Amino acid sequence: MSILAIDAGLFLDLSTGCATPRHLLPVRRLATREQRVAEWGRNSVSPFTLGPGRCVVDLPNDGVAGVVVKGRTAVMATDPVARPGHEEQSLTALLDILKGRGLRPVFAAVTDPAPYLQRGFFSRPVAEDAMIDLTNFSLSGKRRSGIRHSVTSAGKAGLQVVPWSEELADGARLVSTAWLDTKRGGEMGFTLGRFDPERLSTLDCRLALDETGRVIGLGTWHPFDDGRGRVLDLMRRLPDAPNPTIDLLIAESLLDFARGGVALASLGSVPLSHGTVAERWYPTRSLWRYKAKFDPSWEMRHIVVSARPQMASALRAVVCAYCPEGVMAATRRNA
Repeated sequence: MSILAIDAGLFLDLSTGCATPRHLLPVRRLATREQRVAEWGRNSVSPFTLGPGRCVVDLPNDGVAGVVVKGRTAVMATDPVARPGHEEQSLTALLDILKGRGLRPVFAAVTDPAPYLQRGFFSRPVAEDAMIDLTNFSLSGKRRSGIRHSVTSAGKAGLQVVPWSEELADGARLVSTAWLDTKRGGEMGFTLGRFDPERLSTLDCRLALDETGRVIGLGTWHPFDDGRGRVLDLMRRLPDAPNPTIDLLIAESLLDFARGGVALASLGSVPLSHGTVAERWYPTRSLWRYKAKFDPSWEMRHIVVSARPQMASALRAVVCAYCPEGVMAATRRNA
């Protein structure tokens, strides 16, 4: 059946000349949850809807949500992933399911809190997302001069960025192991990826090599918004890797995405700083300064809870979701 839209609610079957209401058209089904998340997830946190430690909730019209249960709290990374046009229906269904199970919902990082506020929920800013418009992206200009100089230095040092290959898997594993050795609390999780050699071949993984061909750094990216966006996940290097290694990995990835027609990239969210003590646990200020070198636009992300008095317990649940080895282990991480 050849279909042409003729107004907001009717489609014309070109083979018969008959108009068909939208709701009677056959629905295109996506085979896997991962495909649905990659196509329908509209913000940079959407790729983390699925992942280790989550209970997956299937919603009407192929919607999907990933829930980390901490006590009586259900923590979601962001909005449920929904078929376009069914966002409200999916959210309602998810909230009904959680209520039926006696769980309090927490959405850790949403772009637009309005649909939740309309339901009487409470939100507050929690992080800033470093977004880069790739439609005319380049390293030229004063604001990205530091990155441009790093890329030039990396080239003079013989560094290069290559796609993932099985032949380089052992080198990538050594990079991750060496990086983790500097983090006494181990890997975090939730909206921060974990090194999984079996998954790297299915991700957009890029490796930095030195002049001898040794793997000295790695980076992974996830797609969102039906391929129009990419979000940075893992970014690791050997302790003895040249200083420009990470700059080169990110810059070359962004330039490659721009050439390939990707419209938007996220360098990931940076939690809002909560003072010196909190900085010892997670160095948000230095992370913000690093990402600022790429001259992003900063978009606010909001945590959403069903009632304001629940915010303190919700934040504790979110922290626990990020720390699969336990909060005490995470507090021992090196800054």
